[in-house]
Amino acid sequence: MNFTRTFMISLAAAGLTATTAFAQSCPDGYPAGNINFLVGFGAGGGTDTVARRVASDIEAATGWTIVVDNRPGASGGVMARGLLDADADGLTVGVVSNTTVAINPHVNADIGYTHEDFAYLGTGMVLNYGLVTLADNPYTTLEEFVEFAREEGRATVSVGASSHTIAVTTLAEHFDIDLVAVPGQGSAAALQEALGGHVDATIQGAAHVPQIEAGAMVQLATLTANRASYAPDAMTAIESGVDLSIEGHIIFIMNGDTPAEVQSCLADAVATVTSSDAYVEFLAGRSAVPGNMGPEGTASWVAEASSFYETRLAQ
Repeated sequence: MNFTRTFMISLAAAGLTATTAFAQSCPDGYPAGNINFLVGFGAGGGTDTVARRVASDIEAATGWTIVVDNRPGASGGVMARGLLDADADGLTVGVVSNTTVAINPHVNADIGYTHEDFAYLGTGMVLNYGLVTLADNPYTTLEEFVEFAREEGRATVSVGASSHTIAVTTLAEHFDIDLVAVPGQGSAAALQEALGGHVDATIQGAAHVPQIEAGAMVQLATLTANRASYAPDAMTAIESGVDLSIEGHIIFIMNGDTPAEVQSCLADAVATVTSSDAYVEFLAGRSAVPGNMGPEGTASWVAEASSFYETRLAQ
């Protein structure tokens, strides 16, 4: 499995000019009240952290009030389905991962939506997924982890999204071992399972980086196409001979019936703050990059990802 896309990140300085530009694109009188950022995952994970930073930066630039509310469940599916029932007045924004829109509809036929039901404002961060474990476990590489699973008869991996489960299944099939994916309410909960020693490993996008830097965890393998800067010695799954590369994005979505001028207003706001020097530095401190693909680029990428996972899940 190899699904990844190379894209250019355009960086611009955020200041009065940029703020004025996106404010002028907004309809008169918008917003008529507080804007709600509904995060489809639990507090403390990468999606939640990005949502709160983007909300804070937009508030600082505009004087708007943005309320961030965590609504975990079904890898963002609970929140996404609710978003379609909310008024399409531009006051409700969903913050999800690509799992929510590109995978959930193929995993759960009763989820109640497809990726085509949403308007896409852009993306806030590229998730560089890795398989990680506690540093004091008796394995520090993917090869050693595979041998551990063989000797023990199985190994457990906590996961926070459906794409993580697909990765676990792919690794198990490639190495002919028994790997059990243990689902959690998002990456933060999955990380806590690993830190508490309740599972043998976990798949993470960003929340684990401080643990690696503190020496508490090690990255067994990187599950995207290129090695991670914070774990340069951890080989990619591809380098280990596994046809596996999953790329993740934090995505801002709205009810697809939201007026176009409101979508444009908020997309410009997201683009402005995610391209600012301060935001880039904020993510760099977490060994991550913004990678905002914009409304059209995000919609196209999600459609392509949806097609890929539909094929993969049908196998």
